[in-house]
Amino acid sequence: MKHLQRFRILGLGLFAVILLAACTAVNTNSTSNPNTNVANQNVNGTVSNTNTSAASYLYPGQEGKNALELLKAKYPNTTTKTSTAGEYVTGIDGKEAGATEYWQFLVNGTEAPVGAGAYKTKATDTIEWKLVSF
Repeated sequence: MKHLQRFRILGLGLFAVILLAACTAVNTNSTSNPNTNVANQNVNGTVSNTNTSAASYLYPGQEGKNALELLKAKYPNTTTKTSTAGEYVTGIDGKEAGATEYWQFLVNGTEAPVGAGAYKTKATDTIEWKLVSF
């Protein structure tokens, strides 16, 4: 009987060690290395990113032009839809937003307070579009 109890305790201990090792391995693999997700930013074109589900496009502003017209000029394959809030981007350069994604519009790294059609750019602006999940 004592032998059976020792065997059960040893088995539970071994199970706990294996479970702890598995959790540590999962945690180690899920930790992001900040250097592996760094985007190669190019103001004149697409930002490449090691995260294949992410897409981002950058371009400089121009005095007196809105961000949407500049986007369409740079990427003629841009698709949009119109809603009561105005025109919004559904695809850029053939990359369409999925069912749980949308194109986020940023100016100088900050989400814009108005839509791209209403935002008059400045030559000092960097306009960015990121495909993000919700």
